Amino acid sequence: MYKLEQVSLCIIDDIKSVVDGLMSIEWAGQGITVAGTSANGEDGLELVRRARPDIIITDIRMPKMDGLTMLRAILELNYSCKVILISSYTDFDNAKQAVQLGAFDFVVKPFTEEDIMEAVLRAKAQVMQERSRLLSVREMELKLRESLPVLRQEYFSLLVSHQTSWERAAERWEFLQVDLIHRGFVVVLLEIDGFQERSEDLSVLEVELNRFSLQNITEETIQVYAKCVVFRGKNNRFVAVMNDSESLSTTRIAEKCCKNIERYTKFTVSVGVGGRVEEISELPNSYRQADRALTYHLFTGGNGAISYEELPKTDLQAPLSLERKDELLLVLRSGNGDRAEEILADISNSLQMMTSRPNPNYLISLYEELAASAIRIFYELVPFAEVQPLVERFKAKWGMSGLTLSELEQQLLALCHEGADSVRKNTLSEAQTVIYRSLDYLNSHIDQDVTLTECAAYVHLSVSYYSSLFKKVTGMTVTQYVTAERINKAKSMLVSGLTVQEVASAVGYEERRYFSDMFKRTTGMTPSEFRASYHPETIIAERQ
Repeated sequence: MYKLEQVSLCIIDDIKSVVDGLMSIEWAGQGITVAGTSANGEDGLELVRRARPDIIITDIRMPKMDGLTMLRAILELNYSCKVILISSYTDFDNAKQAVQLGAFDFVVKPFTEEDIMEAVLRAKAQVMQERSRLLSVREMELKLRESLPVLRQEYFSLLVSHQTSWERAAERWEFLQVDLIHRGFVVVLLEIDGFQERSEDLSVLEVELNRFSLQNITEETIQVYAKCVVFRGKNNRFVAVMNDSESLSTTRIAEKCCKNIERYTKFTVSVGVGGRVEEISELPNSYRQADRALTYHLFTGGNGAISYEELPKTDLQAPLSLERKDELLLVLRSGNGDRAEEILADISNSLQMMTSRPNPNYLISLYEELAASAIRIFYELVPFAEVQPLVERFKAKWGMSGLTLSELEQQLLALCHEGADSVRKNTLSEAQTVIYRSLDYLNSHIDQDVTLTECAAYVHLSVSYYSSLFKKVTGMTVTQYVTAERINKAKSMLVSGLTVQEVASAVGYEERRYFSDMFKRTTGMTPSEFRASYHPETIIAERQ
């Protein structure tokens, strides 16, 4: 490596007095070192080849090889040196030709020390300028090489988001030194389980070190079996684009990533594995498939891998209805948190008993629908200053990525229970309290023929006043309420697998035919049809 301020000089002239005179100049004080001298063109060219000086001072007229011939030979060597020619007035035309060929300058004999020093210092200044520019280029090239991993990750982030043909990608692929084969890919998505909660007390440095460690473990694990590029995605995710593995399935490789991360760190990851694609342009398809597979960790709790190939083959979600929604909202308005908890548990149980898992995003949307309806009620019935902190806490927890179904249900339960308590403390009138107390009595005797008189007597009101007050508070008559409750209870029991006759008796209908008529009038389906919609593989032999 040369010193930035030091340049070398060679002197080539057949006149010894000229060489001696030039050697006597105090070059060192100007940061110039004399690398050698020569008395003819041939030896001078060999000196240039050997010393590779920054600056050359040479005469035009010399034996064996003149200065112009030597200049042409030096230029062919493609050395970045500055040639200063010494010429007499009679060689002026040759000197001009030399400058046209590429000589830096010429000095006419006789010359003074100041004349030659001025020319050499101008040559040195240009040498230094070119060195500085070259150093800048080298520094940029070094920085570029150091940033190639980041540039590769940024580029692959685009490739999994936008369709790109190999023809368009090939040049960038080579420039970024991508080690992947450009055919046969699988995209794998990894999401850190509960990362937001588990990193709340960590410093920024600790968070980034953990992320780097997880990415590094993932990359090293996959590279044992296949070439890959691993980069950071959004929301505590990593994305791996990998080639086919000859020795192990992609899902098994993903499971090894889970085990290694759990073994060597304090974290676990949920993994979604996309389908195999052949072309680079299909990478977005595999990415979307991996993303869909990842959503099914809503049911698993994480620390495992789910492949797109394992998912239901249809993209259509069979409609799910929340029959207990109206009842839930009613008990929230009544401020009955315990009853709200029972209803949410029944909703959860009925969903879990389904023969096939619903689409996770669809299921989340159902719970979001319940939460939104509950929040609207709380805004209507509870002062803003009291309800807003509750809503903000719920949204902060609900918005966390990677929550399991159980965790989502717990968050919804906490919202409803705390909100119901606030409603009870803030809004219930004496009349509402009386009616809601009678609802508890009705619900506990729903399988019996409770009369209006019995209900009124339970809360110590006249029949007419109780009936009027009940309709005012609930929006329904007692008969309508009892029927709705019986049908809702019947739905849950039918889904659990009980026979129509067993359900009819359990909800207070002695005659099965009458129960079936009431059920169809309310739901649009017979009891058997309703049960078959949850258990399509079951053949119902019962007559309606």
